[in-house]
Amino acid sequence: MDEPWFDYRARLGPRGYKYLPDACQYLLAAAKDALTRSGAESAGPAGDGPAALAGFAEERRAAVVGTNSAVAALHADITEVVRAGGINRLSPMLTPFFSVNLVASRLSTEHRLKGFNTTVTSPRVAGLEALHVAARELGAGRGDLVLAGVTEAYDPGHGTAAAEAGSVVLVLRPPADAVRPGGALLRTTLRFVPPAALAHESGRRRAGREVREALEALAAPGRAPELIRVVTDGSAVAAAVEAAVRDWSARRVPLSVEAVGARAGALAPMERVAHDLRDGAAGPRTVVAVAGEGNVAFASVDPYGTA
Repeated sequence: MDEPWFDYRARLGPRGYKYLPDACQYLLAAAKDALTRSGAESAGPAGDGPAALAGFAEERRAAVVGTNSAVAALHADITEVVRAGGINRLSPMLTPFFSVNLVASRLSTEHRLKGFNTTVTSPRVAGLEALHVAARELGAGRGDLVLAGVTEAYDPGHGTAAAEAGSVVLVLRPPADAVRPGGALLRTTLRFVPPAALAHESGRRRAGREVREALEALAAPGRAPELIRVVTDGSAVAAAVEAAVRDWSARRVPLSVEAVGARAGALAPMERVAHDLRDGAAGPRTVVAVAGEGNVAFASVDPYGTA
């Protein structure tokens, strides 16, 4: 599916990107923008080159990418081509990307990220999960800089769910590192609420307790979030999580519930995080993403100098 809003030539350059899957092009463009905005990239005259990350040892750079549908269209194309004409008709340029891991690998190749390279695919929360995995690895001393985010491309099999296309990438560094203005402290945590457990009162109580404990864990000492966004899909799990967040935030934190419905991707919650970072907030803001399958992810961004 052609996306008229995106021209890889303008965003990435005229050569070397034409035959990459759409999600890969989006990811590379988002990473390039993120590096430029963070100050980690000091581009040369041509505005390109992996050497833009000089100052960070290659083996200490890494990537974590979340996705649900990055290569769904490619899988559909491969199936159609094989059925119509056999495997000899497959494109040698695109077919290797049947493995979703190669999307993140291409990002590592682009910027010589020789540390860990991880792809996560949990439904609806994969983007926030990528932030969580990256933050844990940085906290454990396994890297100095991680490109973490989400990328999605149009899924021809999205059915009644809304298809997503685009990418969000953040540049993460250990919290002790000095950062330029505009940086923020990231806190994350993950939970799982088994849908079947909600059929029982004990399961509903435990789900509520887990959500409230997660919010407490994210809160900076003495600093409640100035806003909590809950991105829901209208499922029973989403309703239970929303109720628990309302209970925790009552009379102390403004709450925004965004019922975006079923979506074939994990882009929407990361867009909210990116919005909070661009919005120039004075205090911490939290995004909660929920999937009907039971996955729940929490991410809080708190501007540096205020924690």
